[in-house]
Amino acid sequence: MDLRLFHSIRFALICAFLATGWISAQTPGKTLLVVAHPDDEYYFAATVYRMAVQLGGRVDELIVTNGEGGFRYSTLAEPYYKKSLTIEAIGRKELPAIRRREAINAGKVLGIQKHFFFDQKDQRYTIDEEEGPNHGWNSALITDKISTLMRQGHYSYVFSVLPRSTTHGHHQAATALAASAIQSLPENIRPVLLGFDTNASDYVPTPQAEKDERWASSYANAFDRMTTFGFQKSLTYQIVVNWMIAEHKSQGMLQTMVNKDPKEYMWVDLASAPEAQTRGSLLFHLLRMDLAHDGKSQ
Repeated sequence: MDLRLFHSIRFALICAFLATGWISAQTPGKTLLVVAHPDDEYYFAATVYRMAVQLGGRVDELIVTNGEGGFRYSTLAEPYYKKSLTIEAIGRKELPAIRRREAINAGKVLGIQKHFFFDQKDQRYTIDEEEGPNHGWNSALITDKISTLMRQGHYSYVFSVLPRSTTHGHHQAATALAASAIQSLPENIRPVLLGFDTNASDYVPTPQAEKDERWASSYANAFDRMTTFGFQKSLTYQIVVNWMIAEHKSQGMLQTMVNKDPKEYMWVDLASAPEAQTRGSLLFHLLRMDLAHDGKSQ
């Protein structure tokens, strides 16, 4: 294709999507994070900061479970909160309120405006996608609430964790419920679902996902946490990730991953919405635009 024709088509597409309101000229519109546990926003923390704080988009977060199953990782938090959180009975009683406060504090770092807590049970770690929905989650209620929020909130994008078969089953389930909620909406108001992972390896779909042709095998974009900005380019987005995860003091698992995950990789759910791939590309373009010149302290 002639390069001038390519750019003409690209410009026309951008104008068309600007006209629909899916993405605005100044901001990336509205985004809803759908995660299973408090602290799962780790997987897209730098991207969210870029969108919410630097680009002025609105980002809200929906958290399915209370996160009380994380009591095993609360060793460092026991003297901090002065509670014996690693004792299961105490941890399961105290952690829901603690982790809610931690999520709100982490959200302040990332620019998240509103949190929705669904208070579902976090029984245990599993790689079974059906564990949560079949043992304590009210999946029908969750799906209905998510679709209602999407309908009322007019979100352009939904971020969730890429549902690999080897990841936490609650992550898989939360993303599946988000996808189901999107499909319940009229096509003209469906947001694009993006799955995030800090692992760049190709996505191998489950048989059902392959049948639905949901996710491409390889990621569509990557946000580099080591990108510099600010005065004399002295800051990086990794600092933001460190600040965010430090707010989740009752947990110790994701903290061990910090500084080992230099990028946030994004997959597009091709079946989520009309022109999902194109709309995803517009967002990726906006994230990169003038990246080197951002920073309030310049």
